[in-house]
Amino acid sequence: MNDSKASADADAEKAIDERIASLLEDIRKEAVPQRLLELARKLQRALDERNR
Repeated sequence: MNDSKASADADAEKAIDERIASLLEDIRKEAVPQRLLELARKLQRALDERNR
């Protein structure tokens, strides 16, 4: 894989991660049922583990 392809892939993944983080933040700000909030937290933990 060349450097520009690797850079483009990294940029695309970063954009996805930022979008996911933004959506999760929006979820946290909403008045939502407790179960939905717990699912969002589980999703965040799984995403955090993926990034390690």
